[in-house]
Amino acid sequence: MGREIMNRKYKNLTLVKKDRLYELAYIDPITNLGNYNAYLEKIKEKLKIDDKKTIIILDIDKFKSFNKKYGHNKGNELLKRVGEEIKKSIRKTDIVCRLANDVFGIFLVGKVNVENITERLNKKISRIDIGNIWYNLRISMGVYICDKEEKNVQSMIDKAIIAHDSIKGKYHVQYGVFTEAFEQKMIRESEIENMMEEAINNKEFEVYYQPQISSKTEKIEGAEALVRWEKDENEISPSEFIPIFEKNYFIIKLDEYVYDRVCENIQEMKKEFKEIPKISVNISKESLLEKDFLEKYMKITEQYGISPNEMEIEITERTTVDTNIDMKEILEKVKKEGFSIAIDDFGTGYSSLNMLEMLPIDTLKIDKTFIDKIDKNNNSINLLEIILLISKKLNLKVVAEGVEKNEQVLYLKKVNCDFLQGYYYAKPLTLENLKRYIKENKKNR
Repeated sequence: MGREIMNRKYKNLTLVKKDRLYELAYIDPITNLGNYNAYLEKIKEKLKIDDKKTIIILDIDKFKSFNKKYGHNKGNELLKRVGEEIKKSIRKTDIVCRLANDVFGIFLVGKVNVENITERLNKKISRIDIGNIWYNLRISMGVYICDKEEKNVQSMIDKAIIAHDSIKGKYHVQYGVFTEAFEQKMIRESEIENMMEEAINNKEFEVYYQPQISSKTEKIEGAEALVRWEKDENEISPSEFIPIFEKNYFIIKLDEYVYDRVCENIQEMKKEFKEIPKISVNISKESLLEKDFLEKYMKITEQYGISPNEMEIEITERTTVDTNIDMKEILEKVKKEGFSIAIDDFGTGYSSLNMLEMLPIDTLKIDKTFIDKIDKNNNSINLLEIILLISKKLNLKVVAEGVEKNEQVLYLKKVNCDFLQGYYYAKPLTLENLKRYIKENKKNR
């Protein structure tokens, strides 16, 4: 009898241990939903059903900021409530799991109306109460409608993640749906990533320079360094490879490569000219955030005997509006070394006028979209004139980008825009062609 009781006790203990191990392996302790492992296993089970299936990847925008503002305990409560609301919004046959941080995975079996389900999820989660206090949230979703022949679960999840990432930062878009175009994009991205290291080693990236002309003197006062990738006599567009490099952080390596080439080119021009235009170099947010960024770049500058005041560091407007970065502190250090600072693509982001006054910038580069609005029948572009007026008040120089027509030149001169850059004056030039341009420009003055 005693042995039977002991056997039963050990059997119960074994069951408890198994339950505990299952919990650790498959249950998310914060939401009590399944975790990533459970999500994979449950999808594999559901794939046996020959029916239509949909994956949705959902996350809470700016969840880190929520955690920082209200604390981790409140953040955990929020995750739990979001999980509950998702569960209420789907059927019992469907799956919801917390995959990581604020990311939830949903798996829907059978025919569903994607627009309806995403709208319902958004409505349920956009305003959530925790302890009788209401919080306004914004969510982003990626949707992948699965092919019934597919068996690779990870690949299916990846496609929903790609659809999700495609709408990040697009505040007017709530969800993205994976399409064949995305698949082609993935293949192309993979091709580019496979070529990038070899490209930098083989010096396939070339630096070109686009002149910046004084509106008063028609003299070349500056030039923007632009990178071009020439592969097997074909050019890969910067609009294609730059976003990929920003995403995988290869942009840090490319920035340094371009900066080194620019310094080398400046050294060469100084041997030929007493006075050279100030060269602007684009530096990505990813490079600026590197701890040894300034140390590395100063070392390169000194190596070529270049003074920082012969160069201008350009950053995009969207870099300045990233709330997770103390851009003021970073740029003040850059300025202290002697570099001037320009904000590129101004007018395309969401920066405030306060940012212009707060950051230690010298130059505003007005985006081409503003310049395109100038034509013979419209000589009064109010917003452009306001930007110029504010810039003058703040002692900022202004460069108009994308100047292509004579009427644009006449208008920009009339409203006292400082510098003009675009095809009207010159396309991006090789170093040798830039040197020729400088010589011709001096003759014609």
